[in-house]
Amino acid sequence: MTTSLAGHQLYVTPRPGHRDQFVVAPLLPAGTDHAHTDGVPAPRGIAVPADPVKSAALIRRRLLFSFRLAAMKVQSNASSGPGMPVTITLDPNGRPDVLVANARGLYELLGREGFLLDPATGRCLLPESVREPSDVGWRTNRAVRKLERLGFSVTTRLADGRTFRHSAQGHPATAEGPVAGYTHTPRRSR
Repeated sequence: MTTSLAGHQLYVTPRPGHRDQFVVAPLLPAGTDHAHTDGVPAPRGIAVPADPVKSAALIRRRLLFSFRLAAMKVQSNASSGPGMPVTITLDPNGRPDVLVANARGLYELLGREGFLLDPATGRCLLPESVREPSDVGWRTNRAVRKLERLGFSVTTRLADGRTFRHSAQGHPATAEGPVAGYTHTPRRSR
C-alpha cells in the first residue's frame, strides 16, 4: 500500500497467475468511508508490468488523473463545511491518534505539523521519534489550536473514556482534571 500526503492510497499486489505483473488499485482516501462515495464513479484498478519505470508511467497515464478527481469529490463529500469534525484519541501514554476526513486537515497535520499517515487506518500519528511526554503534549496542543483556527470541530477522547469538545476559543468545553501528556494553553486575546 502506498499513501500520499493528501491521503490518497493505492493498493499494489502481485497479479494472480502472472508472475511478471502487479495489480494497482485505488483505495478510499484516508479519513473517508463508503458513505462519502455516493454518486462518485470509482476509478478501476490496472495491471502493470514488474518494471518500475514502465509501471510508474502506466499508473500516471491510466490511473492517477481519474483517481485524484474521484478522491477530491469523496473528500469534499466528507467535509461538511464549518465545524468539520476531527477526532483525536489519546492512548494511555498521551500519544494522539487523529481521524480527519478533509484534505486541508490532512495537509496541516501531515505537511505542516509532522504527523505521519498510517496507511492501514488512514489516521494521523506522531512519529515514534517524538517520545518525551512534554513534546507529545505540546505538538498535540499545537495541532488542536491550528485545526480550530481553520474551523474544525475538535473532539479529544482519552484512554479512560473521557471526552473533551473544544470551543471556538480553544478551551475544552468540559474538563475533569488534567490530562496526562496534554496541556491546553488558552489563546491570547487580541
